[in-house]
Amino acid sequence: MSLRPNPNDFIAQAARLLKSELAKIVVEGIECEKIDGSVYELHELQTDGETEKERFLDQMYKVRHQQKTDFDYVVYDSEVELKFADMLDSRDDIKLFMKLPEKFKVPTPVGNYNPDWAIIKQEDGEERIYMIRETKSTQDDDKTRPSELAKIKSAKEHFKAIGIKNYARATPKNWRL
Repeated sequence: MSLRPNPNDFIAQAARLLKSELAKIVVEGIECEKIDGSVYELHELQTDGETEKERFLDQMYKVRHQQKTDFDYVVYDSEVELKFADMLDSRDDIKLFMKLPEKFKVPTPVGNYNPDWAIIKQEDGEERIYMIRETKSTQDDDKTRPSELAKIKSAKEHFKAIGIKNYARATPKNWRL
């Protein structure tokens, strides 16, 4: 690429490449620690869910098993999320699931991150596993925006620090439940 024909284009592409590389570098070696007294309460999620109901019906999945969530509908942003909601709703071992509202943010060095799902799964009768899932169409890092990938990697460390070791990307080929 030459600077002469279109300097503005050159600067824009260089800036994009630099931001992409910076996002990769910033999350290397990230460490998170739990801060006492910092909690996101369930009632806050319920209030946020009421706000989400205002979305158009064509982006809402009607929950069949009402005991699994506090809402009649779950908002979804993509076909992958729709399939995931349906799968969660149909499984007996899933005791609770919730699409996390947009205001639920995890601060990362490359910007705030909003994971997709909170899930409670039952195993061996009583044991409960708390999971956070990010739904994507692929596990291929090369097909994920570098800034999004950096946020996902940072979030994994964040959730591990607060005791949720079961954070993962979920895809139609591997829902990871």
